[in-house]
Amino acid sequence: MNSIFLRVLAVVLSGVSPEPLEEKVVPFEKLPAECMAVYDADIRQFRQATATEVISVDLDGDKVNELLIFNGENGSGGEGWAVMQKHNGKYRKTGEVFGILYKSGKGLIVKSPCGRDNAEWHYYELVNSKLIVKFNIDVKYRKPVRQEPFQFNIKVKK
Repeated sequence: MNSIFLRVLAVVLSGVSPEPLEEKVVPFEKLPAECMAVYDADIRQFRQATATEVISVDLDGDKVNELLIFNGENGSGGEGWAVMQKHNGKYRKTGEVFGILYKSGKGLIVKSPCGRDNAEWHYYELVNSKLIVKFNIDVKYRKPVRQEPFQFNIKVKK
């Protein structure tokens, strides 16, 4: 756990992902139906969207990539993503996150900016087909916009 925490803290302090996530735009008709369904239908109709962003990445170390599917929700705090895992030939949702995504090891780091001088960072792992938050780091920054972190509040989940 200490090495994981140090890797996440390095991302928090630098704002740089050690393993960049590559987003690809995929037309809805090329997605499995269960993956296409996570995109909010009302937002899809309003935007007349024909495609969504997809990230393919192994989150549980089994050498089979999960799919992170943009669900259509976005705002100043990031974007909404559904985490989909293949099981018996079909995908099922293992969890959802909202924020800015980073990758480290088999974990997913999600930054949720909160105003000009605060951000919440969440570290997730895929455990037994469920996306589980392992710990949160609330960060206060000395200078806007979110520069010079100076105060940390760490909450470890059990």
